[in-house]
Amino acid sequence: MARRLLLLLVILTAVVIVCRQNLRPPRTPSYYAFGHGPTVVMVHGLGSQMQHWLPTARLLARHHRVVLVELPGHGLSPMPTPFSLEQAAATLDDAIRDASDGPVVLVGHSLGGLVAAEEALLHPDRVRGLVLIETALRSQVPPGVREVMMARLDHDYDKLLHESYLDFGRDSLQGERLYSEAARMDPVMVKSWIRLALYADLAGQMRKLLPPMLAVMAPRSWEAKESWPQVAKALGYEDVPHVQPVRIENAGHFLMLDQPEALAEQIARFVLGTTQGTVLSSLNR
Repeated sequence: MARRLLLLLVILTAVVIVCRQNLRPPRTPSYYAFGHGPTVVMVHGLGSQMQHWLPTARLLARHHRVVLVELPGHGLSPMPTPFSLEQAAATLDDAIRDASDGPVVLVGHSLGGLVAAEEALLHPDRVRGLVLIETALRSQVPPGVREVMMARLDHDYDKLLHESYLDFGRDSLQGERLYSEAARMDPVMVKSWIRLALYADLAGQMRKLLPPMLAVMAPRSWEAKESWPQVAKALGYEDVPHVQPVRIENAGHFLMLDQPEALAEQIARFVLGTTQGTVLSSLNR
């Protein structure tokens, strides 16, 4: 009798565990995919959103499968705990493995590009090619100014955010719109990303990068009077082994909004080169 009761208890416990697992809500995907062809995964930047990719993504989707991934802390994508660049890359890696059966061309904008670069360094087998758009691989803020900005995060957050997005905008109207979107986000999340951006430095690791890279810059990051070697040294690209630099005119920081046709053309050309194996040979000439 005691054995029967014990067996019944075990069975009931197993049934409860299975039922609980089945009743759990499905994991909410933090990406959206559409189109057919070679897979291109696109990661937006801080304070941005997947929808900002749409002007460019719609053009790419004519001949590519486009996967739009949310940066951790944005939309439905939770912030990893503890928060770090490596943990953010792990979240991106989960999305890539979930969304694709093979290596992808990974595109990152701004801080999303920093996460994409970390992913390409950690998991080169999943990244056929890397496209960084307006991404600095090392902090652009001098140490003295860095401490001031850290203090402002606690005492002058809204004004600091406003100044930053006005600088990012193609003009003041776009800057105000971008600021209003970022200002609605959780300040704790935004501050965490800003702190990471102030101190992150992947420049020294980029010599280990295996996939070929396309670096796309706007005039704000690559002025007409500057050569690429000057820009590469300032932004941390000087040791990237296989990098193709491109400068797109008449655009602010958000190239995907300002010049979607030109950006889509550059990405499509790069994707074609990676699928045909012509990128590395052309870069090594």
